[in-house]
Amino acid sequence: MKKNRGLLIILALFILSCITLIYYFNNKHTYAADSIELTTSRIIFIVFFNLFFYALIFLLNIDYYIQIFKIVLIVIASIWIFELLTWAYLDLTPISLQYGTFWEVIILLSFSLIGQGLIIYIIYYIRKNTAKYSESKVFGRYHIHEGFIGILFIIIALFLFILRSSLLFLSDILWKRLSIILWLIQIFLFISLYLGSFLFFRDWHDVLRFKFIEKIKASNELSQKDKLSAFNRITQEDIHFYEFPKLIYYPFGILLTIFAVNALVYGTDFLPMEIFYLETESIIRLGYLICFIAGGMIGRDWLRLFRKVYPNLYEEIKIIISKLKK
Repeated sequence: MKKNRGLLIILALFILSCITLIYYFNNKHTYAADSIELTTSRIIFIVFFNLFFYALIFLLNIDYYIQIFKIVLIVIASIWIFELLTWAYLDLTPISLQYGTFWEVIILLSFSLIGQGLIIYIIYYIRKNTAKYSESKVFGRYHIHEGFIGILFIIIALFLFILRSSLLFLSDILWKRLSIILWLIQIFLFISLYLGSFLFFRDWHDVLRFKFIEKIKASNELSQKDKLSAFNRITQEDIHFYEFPKLIYYPFGILLTIFAVNALVYGTDFLPMEIFYLETESIIRLGYLICFIAGGMIGRDWLRLFRKVYPNLYEEIKIIISKLKK
């Protein structure tokens, strides 16, 4: 019954995505590029398109979805590399209505993959590194806490933001030659800020106690038999790490991820100046701020996200926590 309900949701979102896609491209022939009608139809299409692909993460088998994601990512990355190289260095970009439509869909799919990829990576990371003492070690004896790694990511993001701001003042010729670098900086800035916020707020309790690096005690070493489970190293000190926050955050974190990605990619095409009175650069900065908030929300509510995707593994955590509390 649950599987059928999931398939119905996927089908409904797919149909709505197709309808809004057709509606948007029909409006492109009717309305001016800066019209409210066209902008509204674009926003509606982007929202349904993203909801469809994000829903697949939770409604399909996650391992099956990851395989599909990898194939699509390779194809999209190949198209981007070919396009950017021919545009920047060979001036061979064709100009036609069909090509413009194709490239607009590629851009939408490409940047929605960034947000989806981060969610998938977070799910994978949680599954592989949920034990408090995982492979994050230095000199074989010290454990690096996630909060500290999150801080490092945030510092890297700040450096990339400064670097991005300096590249905005390039001349037209240099802009064309260095546009690939600028795009890469913006992508890595988004990823660093998002993952930094996720790790920072996931390990929030240890950050508040300034626990960044600590020596691993002998009792935390596992026997070969113990290594069959990822969660048998949970101790009394870790119980707070495996408890739900009072409020549900992760669905809103995912929605804000969608918002942040599209604000950064589309700017005033996503948040029209006529309505929101924001310049393109202001929207981009807002997108980075929302990105930080989104990563933090998912970090605070990681256990609910884990339970949603891996209910069987969550039951293992639940049993161990129950025993520890007794």
